[in-house]
Amino acid sequence: MHPLTFAVCVVAAAFIGSAVARADSATTMPIDEPTVIDGINLACTGVGDEARSDPRWPGFAVRIEFANAAAQYLSNVDVSVADESGKTLFQVNCDSAWILADLLPGKYTVSGTFEGITKTAKVTAPTSGQTRVVVRFPEVPGDQ
Repeated sequence: MHPLTFAVCVVAAAFIGSAVARADSATTMPIDEPTVIDGINLACTGVGDEARSDPRWPGFAVRIEFANAAAQYLSNVDVSVADESGKTLFQVNCDSAWILADLLPGKYTVSGTFEGITKTAKVTAPTSGQTRVVVRFPEVPGDQ
């Protein structure tokens, strides 16, 4: 086999293997790009000045944040949201500090997994405006 052909095959196999490994877990979201997953408008964004002032974000009913013991933001959290009946609506991974979800008014359970630790919180999506929920990981120390 030609060395170039072999190299292309190795890269393709690695790519396919990583896609298959991720298929049974959360969908990785693009940063700062609204995305529709399972019929729900979502966004993964940061906390910098541009993100905080982005006019697209206040239109989302729920802002989900994750924090460590020192109340510092956490990113790269696997997140799932379930409705009041327990049905999982979406599972995503956000490599930034906020996940925004345009949920219908109602009660939901947010679960976040960070470094093998899973925490949950309850949130009620409002009929208007935006509500914020912070899922805390007190076992995760802050920066020293």
